[in-house]
Amino acid sequence: MAGNGTHRERTAEDTWRAVSPHLRTIGVTRVADITGLDRIGIPVYSAIAPRSNDVISVYNGKGTTAVAARTSAVMEAVERYAAALPARPVAVAPYAELAGTPVLDPRECLLQPHPRWTESTPISWVEGHDLLSGSTVLVPAFIAGYHVAWHETPCSAVATTNGIASGNTVEEAVCHALSELIERDDWTMAELVAHYLSAQLDPADALPLRQRYPDIELDSLPDSAARLVEMFELAGVSLRLKNITGVSGVPSVFAVSVEDLAPTFSYGHHGIGTHPDAEVAVLRAITEVAQCRAVDMQALREDITLPGSDVHKSQWHAQRASKTDEGSWATAPTAAIRFRDLPSRPSDDVVADIRVLLDVVLARGLDKAIVVDLSPPGIPASVVRVIVPGLESWSIDSSRIGARATHAWNEAVRSLELERA
Repeated sequence: MAGNGTHRERTAEDTWRAVSPHLRTIGVTRVADITGLDRIGIPVYSAIAPRSNDVISVYNGKGTTAVAARTSAVMEAVERYAAALPARPVAVAPYAELAGTPVLDPRECLLQPHPRWTESTPISWVEGHDLLSGSTVLVPAFIAGYHVAWHETPCSAVATTNGIASGNTVEEAVCHALSELIERDDWTMAELVAHYLSAQLDPADALPLRQRYPDIELDSLPDSAARLVEMFELAGVSLRLKNITGVSGVPSVFAVSVEDLAPTFSYGHHGIGTHPDAEVAVLRAITEVAQCRAVDMQALREDITLPGSDVHKSQWHAQRASKTDEGSWATAPTAAIRFRDLPSRPSDDVVADIRVLLDVVLARGLDKAIVVDLSPPGIPASVVRVIVPGLESWSIDSSRIGARATHAWNEAVRSLELERA
């Protein structure tokens, strides 16, 4: 089933009916409609879990309908609940003892290693399944789940939710997780090249780098997305869409709104969508901007901090910014493309979508896509962690920059040198 900015194997109504009886189990005490906090009108909901074992207790969802947004919020609560559950390890051993067997080296994940972790540190391991090789792989339990507190020395210094997703089925959850991982990879490449490298250059020299990520003309969007854009326009809020699609041709869309509301309120809000179907990618990006605005206004998320606050770099993405660089690649106009110019492979088959996303992984020179099933017992929902070693995630966790991002930076520098020669 397509619609509401995603592909699902059941309608949002059916998912809500299945999951809502289990809200108490996952700790959700209230599901709130926060759409009216903003004037855009795109549905945004919050699921509040006051005793969550998490850095936050408010989970949010968006959609083109109220039931889709409400279900999205609750499914985010489900995935965070499931990812924090204790898992029975299949082994407790140092990496050094397991090397040579099918095992994930924690250092492949581009997360900052914990300062006390070494190859000789005994840690817990759980089983994962590599979709590309078909083999069973041992995965550090700390990386497989999402744990704010941990009973042993963790192998990485940061706990991340990147690659954790929920769905009606395992396949659906895998599709969402892969899309998220590729989205963060594309976002990292765009940020590094179009923002950080460009900032070191004169505007004229930076222009070719920013032109790599063209605007998408708003008047070229399909009706479903055009209706959402009109809601921004009627509210007097500017919206810009950028094509940040990376290697392989699965569309990634970056959406950004800019509005000066108050000194301590973020000046800009963004959303990103990645999916084989370009229409789904655009809908995700636009609805996420609406969610970002409403959640910022709600001010309940514990990880939201004021401009200038001293926070760990892994939380920079949730810090308010009271001003935005007017020359930022995300808000500056560039040459534009039409929506039809985006690569798109629409499908009503989630498994077909997964195959397309795995082709992306292979096209980027990577050879692992490991799935750990985190599905919570007794709840009619599937939750997975997908790990693709080598996909970049610096844009979301500010952890390590990997070989592919380093290569992209160096390639961009070389291209500038050739243009100057």
